[in-house]
Amino acid sequence: MRAGQPPEVKETPALRPPGLPSDSTDGAGANYRWLWMTLLALLMLALAVVFGLPRVVVPVAQPEMPAPSPAPTGDREAQRDAANQALQRYLQLRAGLALDNAEAWGEPDWSEAAGLASAADRFFAERRFALAARDYQAALDRLQQLDAGRADMLTEALDAGARALAENDVDTAIARFEAALLIAPDHPDAERGLVQARNRGASLEHMNRGTKAEAENDLEAARDAYRRAVQSDADYAAAQAALQRVAGQINARDFAAAMTRALGALDRGQTNEADKALAEAERLQPGDTAVRDARARLQETRTRAALSSLRRQAGDLVRREDWQAVIALYRRALKVDPAAGFAREGLRHAEARAQLHAQFDHYLDRPARLYSAAPLANARQLLATASETPRDEPRLAEKIAALRELVSRAATPITLTLRSDGATDVVVYRVGRLGQFDTHALQLLPGDYTIVGSRPGYRDVRKVITVRPGVPLPPVVVRCEEVI
Repeated sequence: MRAGQPPEVKETPALRPPGLPSDSTDGAGANYRWLWMTLLALLMLALAVVFGLPRVVVPVAQPEMPAPSPAPTGDREAQRDAANQALQRYLQLRAGLALDNAEAWGEPDWSEAAGLASAADRFFAERRFALAARDYQAALDRLQQLDAGRADMLTEALDAGARALAENDVDTAIARFEAALLIAPDHPDAERGLVQARNRGASLEHMNRGTKAEAENDLEAARDAYRRAVQSDADYAAAQAALQRVAGQINARDFAAAMTRALGALDRGQTNEADKALAEAERLQPGDTAVRDARARLQETRTRAALSSLRRQAGDLVRREDWQAVIALYRRALKVDPAAGFAREGLRHAEARAQLHAQFDHYLDRPARLYSAAPLANARQLLATASETPRDEPRLAEKIAALRELVSRAATPITLTLRSDGATDVVVYRVGRLGQFDTHALQLLPGDYTIVGSRPGYRDVRKVITVRPGVPLPPVVVRCEEVI
């Protein structure tokens, strides 16, 4: 075919059954038509057997299931409601678990629940509500299973981290404690374990250096390395044991050296040098018998000198009547030697004198106490007890004289003149009822007094009078004048 020419259209010959000649006669064609009709009838019979026979003959092995029919409208509404309810519970639980970071620690349950929910979404969109409810419920069950197993997962992670830490498997311990923190953020055991696991590596390095130094008998270097190991991980028992062992070796070595110096100083009579060496030995091993014996030797010589010094100081303070300081010195002397007789006797005398001074100071510091009957009587009794003025205690004598003067003045009454109107009833508290009068004179001891005037039909009058030794009192008017 040349370019530009339309394609040649060939006529399609009529289809004929195989073996049928193209130039057959009418009689032969009629015979062939009967043949075709017979073949067509046989074909239709075969099709009837193939498609119709299963409906007539019931299979024995597998009975035919009826075709599904649409659920009634009421059932579909109930199925949709069930699907909605399961969906809401699923979404609520999923939201709570999402806040708890379940996506990070909840596999494979988290993804499987999401897959079931997606399938349920498709069923719901297709209005196949029963299937949607089934898968929503399955997704919810999966999340509930995840939520219920959270505590076991946390416990397993913590236990695994602790085991790895005990075996010094630092990387595994860190991974397990981090997994625990994904489940329960801020969990104290997980946080503590994670810090400890991160510090264990540094602690192990220090332990290796300490072991090497200890093998070389460099105890100070070994102690420093073990101490750094404990500082890196305070809960590492092996580091604590190593530090304690090496520290004990250093202590024993230094104690022996200190005791050697102390005993040599005692033999030479160098008490200060012996004291320093014994103090060092006692610091290293408190309560050791050797230290106690050496200390007794040293203390014996010092005790006598200390008691003599304290006795001299106490005598000076007695002459100055500083009884509190005297008491302190005698107590110090008794600590040096509980059997010191001068200290026991002197302490009793000093305490009695200190108490006597305190009793006088009680009234001298606040003379107003003497303006009541009971304290005034007690002060008089105190003066009677003190009796004569001691010649060698001028301070006490001064206090006795001062209290006598105060007692005398407190016992001297002051005259008070009351003026009224002859109709007012007058009462003086601590004195008595005076009744009605125009003028009345009272003898009052120092103190505070309340005067009340009353009259029927009038408002009461109340006045407070302060009486002090040697201070004259002006007349006091007591009249009820305000009519009620």
